[in-house]
Amino acid sequence: MWFENDYRRIFMDMHLNDTNPEYLSKLDVDNFVAHLKEADASSVVVKAHSHVGLNYWKCKNGRMHRTLERRNLDYVGEMIEKCHAAGIKVIVYFSQIYDNYAYETHKSWHLKHATGLSSYHVPLNKKNRYGLVCPNNPEYRQYCKDILTELCTSYDFEGMFLDMPFWPYPCYCRHCQKKYLEETGKPIPRIQNPNSKAWQEFIHIRQRWMQEFILENTQTVKSINPEISIEHNMAAIGENWNCANVEMNTDASDYAGGDYYGGYLQQSFMCKYYNNITRTKPFSYITSRCDKNLFAHTVSRTKDDLLIHSVNALVHGGAFSICDAMNPDGTFTESMYTGAIREVFAETKPLEPYVSGNLKTDVAVLYSTNCKLNENYISAPMHIVKTLKEHNIAFDVVGSRNLKNLKAKVLCIAGAFEITNEEFEDIKAFVENGGSLFISEGFGKNAKLERFAGVEVQRTSAFTYCYLEPKPQFADYMKTFDRQSPYPVEHTAQEAKIIDSAVETLATLTYPYTKRSERDFSAIHSDPPGRHTLYPAVTLVQRGKGQVMWVAAPLEQTEAHHCRQSLSDMILYLMRGEKRTFISNAPDFVEIVAWEKNGKDYLALVNQQEVTPVYPIQDIEITLPESYQNVQVLSKGSTVQLTQADGETKLLVKKLPVFCMMELEK
Repeated sequence: MWFENDYRRIFMDMHLNDTNPEYLSKLDVDNFVAHLKEADASSVVVKAHSHVGLNYWKCKNGRMHRTLERRNLDYVGEMIEKCHAAGIKVIVYFSQIYDNYAYETHKSWHLKHATGLSSYHVPLNKKNRYGLVCPNNPEYRQYCKDILTELCTSYDFEGMFLDMPFWPYPCYCRHCQKKYLEETGKPIPRIQNPNSKAWQEFIHIRQRWMQEFILENTQTVKSINPEISIEHNMAAIGENWNCANVEMNTDASDYAGGDYYGGYLQQSFMCKYYNNITRTKPFSYITSRCDKNLFAHTVSRTKDDLLIHSVNALVHGGAFSICDAMNPDGTFTESMYTGAIREVFAETKPLEPYVSGNLKTDVAVLYSTNCKLNENYISAPMHIVKTLKEHNIAFDVVGSRNLKNLKAKVLCIAGAFEITNEEFEDIKAFVENGGSLFISEGFGKNAKLERFAGVEVQRTSAFTYCYLEPKPQFADYMKTFDRQSPYPVEHTAQEAKIIDSAVETLATLTYPYTKRSERDFSAIHSDPPGRHTLYPAVTLVQRGKGQVMWVAAPLEQTEAHHCRQSLSDMILYLMRGEKRTFISNAPDFVEIVAWEKNGKDYLALVNQQEVTPVYPIQDIEITLPESYQNVQVLSKGSTVQLTQADGETKLLVKKLPVFCMMELEK
């Protein structure tokens, strides 16, 4: 489809009211398109129906923005016509669920909080700007169909961006209550208990309801013009159970995408995840022109910051979309289009033919979206990713659908609230065929996975602080930790018994002298170790051609240097001496990404310093396990020296500015 080579995108955010005649009074389509052309944007998101619920074209359904109506300005139509004339593709924007006009016009459409209040009054005692309507309301669903049909039959454009495809909070409107009762024979539960089967059932039903709603909107568009691409904003897939965004939601989109504002580590995590779960490439990564998010309306990111975000997306095979914020009067920050944005796109455009290949990886980290009722559903895998990146271990972030064909040597599972039996069978096959599995704390409530690890969890510890005490044979992988100073984890532990004689215990659990709930203590500030147990803390078992390592507590959450080193060493232990994709001395803020495309190998280094301007880094060494004859540097500002020895290739990056991308020839 049209987007397959489209990497430089602008997303103009303009959720603007019409209560003041100044709003959108200075909107100049010709000027905006000219600046898009100047910046060399390849596509733009054109707002048609915003969170305010107002339409930016001469609509038959809903209400047009009054200023545009007074000016007789069809913003959507003119943008499509003039962008196409300038060679810029158009993605039309439609807001779902967040719709002030629909909310204010149709009281019966309101999304209802458990208290019975609607969104203008939730949270309690605080006014909310967003009018939220329920996707289970049949009249609202028809309203969506009518607007989408009107847009698709009135204009010729390339794609649609369907925003806000998630539940802002559980809805107890009459339609949701009736639907739930008809499906289950029970009322919607009101007690939010993550261990309750009834609450877990409700969580899964809400996920399915959202899937049905967004698929219906996708099908409405596709039934009119199947060539229009669909992107539902999947940013809330990184949020907890409340939003009900899960991996299957990406089936309603032609490509995965979403907007994020959490920094480079979050971007690396989500780009890898999107690259794996997207139906087609490139996926879309969106972040704001504003620093650090759209709430900072008047502050722009630096050129280096935008460039790092752009390259991060590109080397993972993603398109980079800059979400700009239009001023209420319709003007925008023009200097960014003639300056930083233009400069960033100029640097990345020549690199586009080399990306969207297959990432090379040693370790895959599972991001499970099945239920997300636990607090560490994303922080646990994110902590592991942070450690792998710091130690220059090639890693990837995978979803449930990727478990069938894993290319990694090690699979890490941490923070997964629920592992399905289908997922277990894929994991089991991966291990038995030679892969290694690392499990931190929980088994995702899957008894089969628990037995596969050769243990049986009996209880959660009464202690809220625990220690991992390595046995002598495992001391090299938990350096600096021993009986006197074991590995600390400020968390409960899973107390288990070994149920398989093949299981080897590599470390045991130790607890403090006293519980934090007790008045007595050993040391007033801390909880030093004092109760040594025989409960396994780290276990290892051979399964088929592979291995399973289980850790009884979430060790990844302890961020001390020696703890991060131990986590890295334990994962490398599971690689069993296999050659790594690369070995490097790069500092933790430099990410190395390797991929293959059309039979050629590529390598990129991204200098992700948090403070700009970015200072160049000297003499980064990279060792590759294969013999390469030549290296071609594709980016500007770097020199790379290549030497060969013992079938390996050693690269010396003499100078790394913001990034370096290279092609390797065998």
